[in-house]
Order: sequence, then C-alpha cells, then structure tokens
Amino acid sequence: ILIPSPTWTTYLPQSKLAGKKSIIVSSRFEDEWRLTPEILDKAIEERCTNRNKILIFCNPDNPTGTSYTEQQLQKLSEVLRKHSVTVLSDEIYGRLHYKDQHLSIAKYYKEGTVLMSGLSKWASLGGWRVGYAIFPKQLAEVQNAVRSAGSHTYSCTCAPIQYAIADVLQNFEACDSYIRHTRRILEAVSKYSYKHLTSVGVKCIQSTGGFYMLPDFEVIRAGLEKNNIVTCQEMCTDLFQKRSVVVMAGGPAFLRPLKELTVRLCYINFDGTSALNESINRGLDQPLTDEFVEQFCTHTADGIKAIAEWVKSYK
Repeated sequence: ILIPSPTWTTYLPQSKLAGKKSIIVSSRFEDEWRLTPEILDKAIEERCTNRNKILIFCNPDNPTGTSYTEQQLQKLSEVLRKHSVTVLSDEIYGRLHYKDQHLSIAKYYKEGTVLMSGLSKWASLGGWRVGYAIFPKQLAEVQNAVRSAGSHTYSCTCAPIQYAIADVLQNFEACDSYIRHTRRILEAVSKYSYKHLTSVGVKCIQSTGGFYMLPDFEVIRAGLEKNNIVTCQEMCTDLFQKRSVVVMAGGPAFLRPLKELTVRLCYINFDGTSALNESINRGLDQPLTDEFVEQFCTHTADGIKAIAEWVKSYK
C-alpha cells in the first residue's frame, strides 16, 4: 500500500490493520506537497515487490490543502496505469475547492480508481458520517468484497443520518448556495492565514481547497534550538503553552520527520453560522476582506496573529 507523506493520520494504521506492507512516498514543499509522477514511479520501481498495489490518494489534500491540475493528474495516471496500481481516491474535500475546479483522478484513470467521498465536510456534518464509493466495472470483484464486509460490520448507516441526508439531497439549490458561501469564507480565511504567516518568514503553500495548510517554521529553528526545542512536537507544545494556540505536528502523525518543523494548521475555529449569514448578507458579488475575517472569524484571526507574534519572539 503506497501512502503519500504528508497525509491524513489514519491511512497508515488502517494499512497495518489490513496486514499489508506500507510504503511511504514523500512529497516535497518545492512541489507544493503534490505527489509527482517521478517520485511515484521511483517508489514503485524500487520498493514494490507485490503484484497487487494500492495508492491512497487524497485530493484536495489533508493536511496540506493542495489539489491537482488536469495535467498533473494525467501524468500520475500514466504511472499508475503502467504499474497497474489501484487508487483509493479520497475526495471528501472535493466540493470545497475554492475555485470550484475540483478534478478527480477517476476521469483520467477510470479503470483503476475507486472514488470515495461523502457529506461530512462540505455540508458541515462532522458528526453525521455518511460516505460513498464509486467502483469501475473493472473492480467489480473488489466492490463485492467491500459490500460483503460492510454487511457483516456496520451493516447500514443509522436511521437519523439517513433522514438527514435524504433531506439534504432533496434541496440541491440550497446545497449549491451553501457550498458557494462556505468555499469563499474558507478561501478568505486561508488567504488571511497565508499572508500573516509568510509576512514573518514562515514557509507556506497557499491552500486551494478544504480547511488546512502545512506551514513550515524552519525560519525559527535556530531560536528554538537555543531554548532546547528540537522536535516539531516540542515546538507545538511551546506554542500552546505561550500563546494558547494548538496545531498538530507534521511528524509522526502526518508521516513527516520528527525534526521537520511542519504543522497542520486547521483554520475553522470560528462561528460558522455568523460568518455564513454575513456572507449571504453581503452577496456573492462582494469580496470577503481581511476585515471580514477579523470580525466574523475572530478566533482564527486572533490565533494566526498570536502565531506570528510567537514566531517574532524566536527570530
């Protein structure tokens, strides 16, 4: 099982529970944390020994917020097809692509991709878990096996969630409006976070979807080391103790090296209802400025400014 790094925390444990060999494939900041065809091809050629291969692919990505263009997906598909790799494509954040330009790798590698998504992210149904998987006809045997396993484990989605989802799916106009406003609020907060962090030297890739980014605090490594702070987790603990801001260390949870100073920044700690109502009142033709973020996404804005001040203290 090929697992990109960085990536969502449960992919590796799930692979281990399945009893399969896990191969970590590291992406780079210079590639905006995207998995490149060259890196993927090299990992398969040099490290894969089994005929059956699976790639777990998250797009838009958690924890980096990056996504892929048509050309990038086409190039990846060539490598995947060359090595007959089955792709489990986690596209749970697809409808939260800020420019509404999400592309699925299933479009370019249809015969080998299982597309997976759900409603918990775009519909803000974090605790109401319901998802779906779309299998190509070439993977019908896999689909039957998954269906059989499901019937003997979770069996079905619980009734309250089924009623909630049925209600959602009967009002596409309201869903479309909600998604449009949610996307632009998240983009405004993402840009605000990016601007303030990069202004003090933190390396960031601008997110294109979802609600995460992966800042790199290498700029303060020397200052941290003078205070005996060496690992990323130690840095995160220091930030929490001194500024009351919580971020998650890139390593080990997101499969980054323990001493790499990357963290997952989640920028949705604000009153979504208030921000949504204000976005609706202003209308989609009116841009959401930094003033909007500071007034209606206050906790996040305050947290970002606190991080920036903390960084300055170590420079």
